[in-house]
Order: sequence, then structure tokens, then C-alpha cells
Amino acid sequence: MIAAARTWLGSSSNVSKSNKDDTAAAVAFYGARTGGPLWVDSAGFNAKAKAAMDEVRKADDWGLSAAAFDLPDLSGSHTPETLAAAEGKLTLELLKYARFAKGGRVNPTSLSRILDQTPPVKDPNVVLTELSAAASPDAYLRDQHPQHPQFKLLHKALLEARGGPTKTEIDVDPALKVRIPEGKLLKAGADDAAIALLRQRLKVPADAGAKDTLFDEKVETALKAFQLEKGLKASGQLNNATRSALNREFEANRAPDPERKTQILVLNMERWRWMPENLGKIYVQNNIPEYITRVYKGNEVIFKERIIVGLPAWATPVFSAEMEFVGFNPSWGMPDGIKMRELAPRLKAIGGGDFFSNLFGGGSNGAASIRAYGLKVYYGGREVSPESVNWSTADLRNYSFIQPPGGKNPLGIVKFRFPNKHDVYMHDTIERELFAQSSRALSHGCIRVQNPKQFAAIMLSEGNGLDEAGVQRAMAGGGEVHLDHRIPVHMTYFTAVADEHGKVSTFADIYGHDSKLSAALTGRALRLDPVIETSSSEPPYASETTATSNTKERKGKKKNTYAPPDTLADAISGFWLN
Repeated sequence: MIAAARTWLGSSSNVSKSNKDDTAAAVAFYGARTGGPLWVDSAGFNAKAKAAMDEVRKADDWGLSAAAFDLPDLSGSHTPETLAAAEGKLTLELLKYARFAKGGRVNPTSLSRILDQTPPVKDPNVVLTELSAAASPDAYLRDQHPQHPQFKLLHKALLEARGGPTKTEIDVDPALKVRIPEGKLLKAGADDAAIALLRQRLKVPADAGAKDTLFDEKVETALKAFQLEKGLKASGQLNNATRSALNREFEANRAPDPERKTQILVLNMERWRWMPENLGKIYVQNNIPEYITRVYKGNEVIFKERIIVGLPAWATPVFSAEMEFVGFNPSWGMPDGIKMRELAPRLKAIGGGDFFSNLFGGGSNGAASIRAYGLKVYYGGREVSPESVNWSTADLRNYSFIQPPGGKNPLGIVKFRFPNKHDVYMHDTIERELFAQSSRALSHGCIRVQNPKQFAAIMLSEGNGLDEAGVQRAMAGGGEVHLDHRIPVHMTYFTAVADEHGKVSTFADIYGHDSKLSAALTGRALRLDPVIETSSSEPPYASETTATSNTKERKGKKKNTYAPPDTLADAISGFWLN
């Protein structure tokens, strides 16, 4: 029978749909096997095979799809050939299950280059060795799913949402349930009943004693932040396009949609399959759609704070790295992506001549403005006069634009470096008022932290064992402090988070990743995607735009594209959103 199984596995027509690594592992296993079959005997499937197949049939309960597995059937006559075919086929399907459980269904980078993750798929040779030795293959298959506590909570929520003993409560932000009525253009100074609803939607309550129907500066600032996040012109005015974007999220959350809610759970369970199996004894998690950073020590959260993440056109990438340095009073260097995408076209348009005078549209005010920021230009490590460069032909990648430490430095007083190919890091900011906004996708990709001093204290305490006095000395000393014990940093994109009580909190799919993953897993985009207006044209870490699988929903809609700032002055101002 083993010889017949080898013959079956050696036929390309039998294994054409199987993963090549799985097939190679099965061929090697049976080629070296001296014992009998794993799954069959003369009477058909043995007890282990039946237990394993029963587990595979429950794949939907784990966020997989039972329909994806073509289990063998031995309902007919049991000849050596049919038994051998069932043996070989079941082995390949169980290897497939183990691969999918470890995140091997979808390659994240095929969805977006900013999903820079490698699922921890186990070597199929190891899987087959362990599976053949397992007393309970069904238990072994269950153990291949992520062991992270959050995955288990999402799994529990999925079972309950699909008819389990208790009802899963999926918590939708109350602000997303507010609809803004159609009406006239509203801007700062206006007094209108719709402004009260806009305040609820943007989470900007009126000051004590002030009218909630008045369009004040706080409403204008919050509306600009929302418009930036959605790829709209940041006018700060309530126009038709902005109303449409606000109400699209309202429509997505207005009526119960069990299918969409369970699909969101499945998508986020899949993302946990892409995570490293060992997150670290202490680690940082920056959850992009939630705009929150957390520091975990074991299973305990020892720090939680608001963050600002990348604009949709400058999407913050998803990856894992290690915190190595904490720098105090840092200089700021303009990244290549910003130089080439926003600065270079404007410098080439200006051409030669007085760089500083032309930078802000000409005149002494322009020169004064740029010098007020202290921006310096370097070539080959040496400072050069910007007036001496012909910017119409210069390759900006050969030049460095550096801002020394100071009160106008966009990095504030502290910077956190975890080296990565995306040149993304965490830092302080001089624009602290933006943390009050509910929509905080405002940067050029880096992460801004609301309470960087406390975060720095934790990194130095856990990374270098410093006590409070030692932390204060390090802060006062300035410069860059190397961490003796590197701390993992996980940049994540979870749009659903479950708690121990069964409540699931959901967050807006600000970069459109939910729709892309849903299309890859099911062949259709996520129904009623609340952010289909989000656009991304050639971001620095990804070339793709938001998924457009749901063509009926999008038909007739003009797709937004990233529009660089209109003037060089706007571009320079935007640099401080890094």
C-alpha cells in the first residue's frame, strides 16, 4: 500500500493543485517510510484519519473555509489503489490545513507592499513528522492556529456570532451612527443645526456655555483632519463631498449586517496568522486603524496612548522590528520619499536661482520663513549653500535636508528608532493639538506619540534597567541611547479587537486593506466597506490603490487620487507632518 501511495504521489495529475513544498514533503516521507499507512487499513479510514477529517470539516469555525479542502472518499470498493489514493490525498489535505492555519492562505505582500509580513508557515516536513507521531491528529491540527490571546478571543467571538451559546456584542463607535443631513456649504462662523450633529460625528463638544450649533475653530480643525484622512481637500468646510464621506461610514453601520460582522472577525483572525509566534516578553504594538499604541509586559498592558499615523496617501506600513535606540533632542532629516515626491518637482519647476527666495513663492518673507525652521542643505556630508545648486537638474537623493534640534523641530524632544527598510519610526511632535482629533491619519507614515516622555521612560527602564533617576539623567544628557535589550515593535492593522467579555470593537479600514483581504479570501470585497473613498496613488511604500473589487458599488464614482500640495509652501508645511 505504501508503494501504491508513492506511485499516486508521483503522478503530476494527482498533485497538480497541491502546494509544491507539501507535495515534496509527502513524497520524501513516503519514500523513506518503512511502516504501514498513516490513515487507512484494509477496512478503510482508521480512527486517526476520521478524527483528523472531522477537524478539517470544522475549518469554518476557525475562520478558514471547509470548502477549500478536498477530503478523500472511501465509500466505494477498497482496493490497494483506492486506499493508497486516499492515503496520499488525505496527507496533502492535512498539510494544506496546517499551512492555512499558520497563515499560508494569502501572501500579505501580494495584497500590498506595505503589508511587510512573512507568515510563520511551518516546514511541511516537520508538520508531517509531528502529525504522524501525534496521538490525536485533530488536537495537533487545532494547535497549529495562533496561540495569541487576541486570536483566541476573536475565535470565541466568531463562534458566538455564528450562533454560539451567547451573543457577541460588536461595539460600533457611536459617532459613526450619526448622519449629517444634506444642506448648504457650511464653514467657520456659520450657525446651523447641522453643526451640532457634526460635533457628535467628529467628537468635538462645544465649550462650556458656547452654542453647539456654532462652527468654531475646533470644528474646522477636526473637519480638516477628517478630510485629510479621506483624501479630500482639507478646506475645513462642510461641503457635499465631505458630507458624503461622513455619511458613507454612517450607512455602513446603520443596519445590522451579521455577514459583514463575522467577515471582519475572519479577516482579523487571518492577520493574527501573519504575526510572529513569539511577540516578545515585552513589546510595543502600534495598531494603525485604532490610532493607539500599547506596551505589553507578558499579557499586561503597562502603557497605552493615542498616536498619529500616516495619511492614506502616505500609509504607515505593517511590519515587525526591534527598538534599538531612544534619541533625545533629535535632528530631523527629510526622508527620500518626501524629497522625491513633494520637494523635487517644485525645485525643478523653480530651476536655478535663489532657493530660499523661491521656496515660498518669492520675496524676503519666503526666505525668512524657511530660515525660521532652520532647514540646512548638505551634499556629501558637507553643508552647501542652496543658492549654489541648480535644482532643475540636481538629484535630490544626493542631498540631505536637515533641521537641527529646537522648538520648531517636527520630532519634538524624543525619537524612537527601530531600524527598518521603510524608514518609519516613532517620535514626539510639536503639533500636540492634533491628538484631540478622532481621525488621526495625518502623518507622512511615521508614528507620533502623545506622551513620549513616559514612553521613553518605559523603553529605557525595560531596555536598560534604568530606575527613575537613571531615566532622568539619560533624558537630560541628550543624544542617542542604545538599548541593551532590544524591544520588539509590531506595527499592526487590526480593524477588530475582542475583549474577555465578548465585546468586539471595530475601527475604520483607513487604507482599504480589509477589502483587499476579503477579495483574496472570498473573491468579493467586504460588503458596505465604510472607506471606499480612501485613495492611495503611488504611496512611498506601495504602488497599489484601494481595492476596487466591488464594481457595482463603485460604478460611476470618480476615484480620488493623491494630489500633492498646490505650492512649494504647502509642501514644506506638509513636511512637518512627518
